[in-house]
Amino acid sequence: MEITSDNEICRTWLELSLQDKLKPSYPFRIDDYAMLGHSPYSNCCDLDSAAFKLRKSSFLVSDIENEFDPSYDDVGDYMEINTVDELNKYLDDNDLSLDNFVDSSDVNDYPL
Repeated sequence: MEITSDNEICRTWLELSLQDKLKPSYPFRIDDYAMLGHSPYSNCCDLDSAAFKLRKSSFLVSDIENEFDPSYDDVGDYMEINTVDELNKYLDDNDLSLDNFVDSSDVNDYPL
């Protein structure tokens, strides 16, 4: 989800995903950094055990417009959110909605 940036020369996104321990390791996830994409196993976590990670990532507008390799200097650390209720509270407290997030496996926009 793109959010308002703290800096006018940047574009900023919030990234939300399941915590790594909840992502399947076989057959489509071999290395720790491997992407699941459209795997049918990518979202097979029940709500009672769901836990998330969230981070803010900012990239220079000039890099995006010129399609330069993005600088990851302003990509934040992940914040762990351990339940769906905690996620909903965080979103409510920050005037955000889960409906505004997009599945990045369906997006080819730079730098996603």
